Amino acid sequence: MGVTQASAFGRSPVQWTDRTAGRWFFTAAATASLLISIASFAPAIVHPEHRPGTLNWLSVVHGLLYFLWLVIFVVQTLLVQVRKVSIHRTLGTASMFLAIAMVATGYIAVVAMTRRGFDFSGDLALSTDPLGPINQMIFPLSEAFEFGLLVFAGYIWRRNLAAHKRLMLFATIALLPGSFAHFVGYYYPLHAHPWFLNTPVLLSLTVPALYDLIRFRRIHPVSLWVGAGLFSANAAINNYIGASGLWHRIAEWMIR
Repeated sequence: MGVTQASAFGRSPVQWTDRTAGRWFFTAAATASLLISIASFAPAIVHPEHRPGTLNWLSVVHGLLYFLWLVIFVVQTLLVQVRKVSIHRTLGTASMFLAIAMVATGYIAVVAMTRRGFDFSGDLALSTDPLGPINQMIFPLSEAFEFGLLVFAGYIWRRNLAAHKRLMLFATIALLPGSFAHFVGYYYPLHAHPWFLNTPVLLSLTVPALYDLIRFRRIHPVSLWVGAGLFSANAAINNYIGASGLWHRIAEWMIR
């Protein structure tokens, strides 16, 4: 498997090994993802008076699972740095069950949110969407799908270290648009400036490729094609799929 994976990416994994200070890139990226999530959801937690409703157990479990993933992702990068590879592998396998639970509770939570017509944080303003809450439903569902797909790919390609860590990073990046949306939604003055949401999403997708260019003078295939794929998928969802009649009929069937 190791030989097949290496050849599939066209270059020996050894040539993608960073032994400089840049080896901390993935730890820094994981930590940044965790901090972004905290900054985005903390206001609604610290100021519950702004919530349109009381949190239920499903929302709490859903949030805790996603937060736990971000913490484990930071821990995983640190375990690699201190060469605790056996612990990293064991925790990684266990994390696959966490990822399954995240996708499952994510789907259930999104359906429940769409049925009631608002999110508990009050940040997303579902009720003010001209096309209704169903129009917003596709965004968290697509993020959960992208996350699950990338985590699965990262686990399958775990013997190719360069591909594995980039796939896991992109899986976590796939979750960030939701955090950015909550951040922009909470701070009302930002509503008039859509680029406050679109710009960080785009930048997050290009960060792995920028790291590759700076450190290796070339872009790893995962950084290139997964980044481009996520960007294209998000653009299609935003501009075409989300507002389509076909998606609305599917969404209406899902929330029946």
